[in-house]
Amino acid sequence: MASDDFFGLVRAWLTVHLPRARRLSPHTIRSYKTALNTLLAYLRETRGLDLAEISFEAIDHAAISGFTLWLVETQHLSASSANQRLAAIKSFLSFCAAEDPALVALWLDSKQVRAARAPVRAPDALPMPAVEALIRAPGQQTRRGLRDTTIILLLFDTAARVQELLDLTIADIDTTEGQGRVGLTGKGRKSRTVPVMDKTCRHLDQYISAFHPGTPEPEALLFYTVGQGRHRQMSQDNIGHLLNKHAAVARPTCPEVPERLHAHQFRHARAMQMLRAGVPLPHIKEFLGHANIATTSIYASADNQMVREAIQQAAAGASDLAPLWKGDDDLILQLAGLR
Repeated sequence: MASDDFFGLVRAWLTVHLPRARRLSPHTIRSYKTALNTLLAYLRETRGLDLAEISFEAIDHAAISGFTLWLVETQHLSASSANQRLAAIKSFLSFCAAEDPALVALWLDSKQVRAARAPVRAPDALPMPAVEALIRAPGQQTRRGLRDTTIILLLFDTAARVQELLDLTIADIDTTEGQGRVGLTGKGRKSRTVPVMDKTCRHLDQYISAFHPGTPEPEALLFYTVGQGRHRQMSQDNIGHLLNKHAAVARPTCPEVPERLHAHQFRHARAMQMLRAGVPLPHIKEFLGHANIATTSIYASADNQMVREAIQQAAAGASDLAPLWKGDDDLILQLAGLR
């Protein structure tokens, strides 16, 4: 199939199918365009092809597999970024197969290409002593201290993403004793309701009385800054600044407070606390608003790693056993099952 056919389908995919049939946003279409441009750069660099020579014949299983490897090893993309590029290429080939039956085999072949494996990293959860020290750090003698204490308590108690916290309105809060809950709106505008402790409810009541006196409008932002006499939504930078300010206060008495603190660490800490309390992973998944339980499972992996490290640390002081693999060559080979 000639390069004209290839680039004709590229144009139809980017200018007609994605914006009109699938109604994707310009941002997503730019991402797909970047993936295709990167594939073309890979074919030119590794196959020595001029742009006019690139056709579907150059895009086989080996080329797509090599493309993913090239992204990670040569272009130094993360595994997740490389997999996004790979998914875009597979989506393009799926479209091509629907347009031309001769390309179905190529599309099916591309589906067999495995995604790059991302290393599983344990979430950087705050230890509970650090959480408690940070909750105490602002104090409640001032209005700002009351506000910051409430923010930190909510970040931990609800395990909210920072933008979910900033989007909260008065209508999202229910401080009824024994039934306290907060309504959060997460990624993809998906809503969930999470319970909160009575202690958090009491702080919320105090905060609302101080910062929303009288009868506040239900749609009023819970947390705000004041600019030109008007309430404005706080920014994520505002949250980051206040957290690190209070971390500097808490760190001298609690060395477990990290040098660089970010809001997501409270979310991780809450998830780990729930896991250790025996809350099943599916319930934690719903609490955190994860779309896939595989995302939640990372907390179980992290907890297993902590147990392993604790066991190794406990065993560090034990006396070493006599080495097994010691003796003449024949004995070592026999013990190893090689004789």
